[in-house]
This record gives sequence, C-alpha cells and structure tokens, in this order.
Amino acid sequence: MKAITFEQSGRPEDVLHLSDIPRPVPGENQVLIKVAARPIQPADFLFIGGRYRLQPVFPQPAGLEGVGTIVESGPGVPHLTLGDRVAFRSVGTWTELAVAPVSRIYPVPPGISDEVASQFALNPLTAWGLLAGCSLPASSRILITAGRSIVARLLVELARRRGVEATLLVRTDAGYSALDGSNNSIVASGATVAATLQDIGAAGYFDAIIDAVGGVDSLTLIDALKQGGRLISYGVLDDSEFTLKASRILYKNLIWQGFGIDSWLEKATGEQLKNAQQELWEMLANKPELLPVIGRFDLPVFKEAIGLTRDKHQPGKVLLVN
Repeated sequence: MKAITFEQSGRPEDVLHLSDIPRPVPGENQVLIKVAARPIQPADFLFIGGRYRLQPVFPQPAGLEGVGTIVESGPGVPHLTLGDRVAFRSVGTWTELAVAPVSRIYPVPPGISDEVASQFALNPLTAWGLLAGCSLPASSRILITAGRSIVARLLVELARRRGVEATLLVRTDAGYSALDGSNNSIVASGATVAATLQDIGAAGYFDAIIDAVGGVDSLTLIDALKQGGRLISYGVLDDSEFTLKASRILYKNLIWQGFGIDSWLEKATGEQLKNAQQELWEMLANKPELLPVIGRFDLPVFKEAIGLTRDKHQPGKVLLVN
C-alpha cells in the first residue's frame, strides 16, 4: 500500500518520500482504518524532525491523525462495526491504511464532513482539555496567546458557551494587539507583550492564561494573572531560557502547568471524554467554519501540500486525501 515514510529525522521536504509498505495488521484492542483525509499539523513537522513528545521508529510512516472507515478489527475490540466512520489519533496516518488503538478513535456523527472530522482528534480535543483544566466559573476572564491559531478559535467558542470572557493576544507588524474574543475588535496594542497588556490594565486581570508561545514573555503573563490564577502552557514556539524567582509564583498562589494532548487523554475519565465528544461534535456541526481547510492534495503530491502549509497566509489546514 502507498505511504509517506521517512528513515531519518529532518525537514519534511528533505526526508519524506512515497513508499510501498506492507498492509498493517491490527493487534489487540486495535482497528485497521482506510484513511480518507489527514490534516498537516505543526505537530507533524515536529514528529518528522524528531522534536515531538512521540518519537519515530524507522522506517516510519508520517502523520498523527485523520478520519476514515474501519475495515478490520483486532482481538478484544468491543462494540465496533466494520464500515463505521471514525476520527482517530495514531502514529502513521499518512498511509492508505492505518492502525489505531480503540482508545483513540472517535465515531463521527452523520452530517460531519471528512474535512472537519479529520481534524477532530487533535485541536478540538486539545481546546476542550485546556479549558477544562482552567476550571473557570462563568464571568471569568481568560487570555489566549497565539490568538490566530485554530486552537484559539476553538477556545473562544468553548469559552463563550461557558460565559467566560476571552481575550486573544496576537502578533502584528507593529508588535502585538489584544483582541476581544467576541468580535475580534482591538482593545489594546503595543510594541511588546508587556506594553500591550499594560495598555488594558492587565496586571492581576486574568483568571487564567492559555499559552502556546513560552519564552521570557511568560513572566509578563504571570504578572497578568489574578491571585490564585492559572497559567497553562501547551506550546513552545519560543523555548528560550529565562530566570524566574519562586516568589513570583508563590506570593500570588499561582498554578503553572504544562499540557500535552496524549497525557491528557490517558488521564481523562470516561465521563470527560464522553462530554468532550458530545459538545465538540455538536459545536462543529453548527460551526464547521471553526476548522477551515485551505487545500486538498493526494498522497503522491505531498510535497505540494507541505509547501502550501509553509506558505499559507490565512488560517486553515491543508489536507492529504485519497
């Protein structure tokens, strides 16, 4: 079968190639899925580059999520029917057929397109888990960095449903802006993150901050939290070192925690996962525009797909399709 594979870590453009590999066989509590679509995510590039929390085993098919139909099940698989359409998360999805554990497959409701369903297993579940980790009551204030990302768009909608006020922090040509999450209007601007947040009087302003960036601006984010606030880091766009005094956390009784989707899925209760799927599928059925797609490419022309992913100037994902 056709697959996009790599034998060493590196830039996708340099190490990926189209291969013929044997048809995989599902093991215990696994299913074999005929893959219909797979989004290209930043996590895919990190995985291919050997810089992700999951490490490749060579020769390694690329890809970490997708959507397709179940064509075979291994021993011990309960309550699944061949032909069921599922979103899933598993290593090696840039193939015609992929194996996935039952614990990482999500039945797709009728009416949900492959374009939307293919993206379900990473960004929507990440956004739901992040907001659940904040434990915010209605009328709370939350700041979301990397505010133009798909995760940020999802977080704003989930926050709105909970009566939580969301502010987005985005980069601009002149520096940074803070946007009202309800209408994307600019509420503050500045040459730096500190100047931007100071412009809205953000010292001790936010109940929680969800950060995809990291770096020295983490100190500014900490100062923008209320007493007892929470900073959740889920990305390291800037992984540079900085110095932090313990008192900066201690005196405000803050919580600073990391978030990874695979770890969260392992620890989430059955009730949490059920609630997450129910709310997210309903939300995406009503607002599929939360997961836009800007391009579709067949597997053999994956290099063109990667090129568009690199060069895109609008939010949305590039899909590899069959």
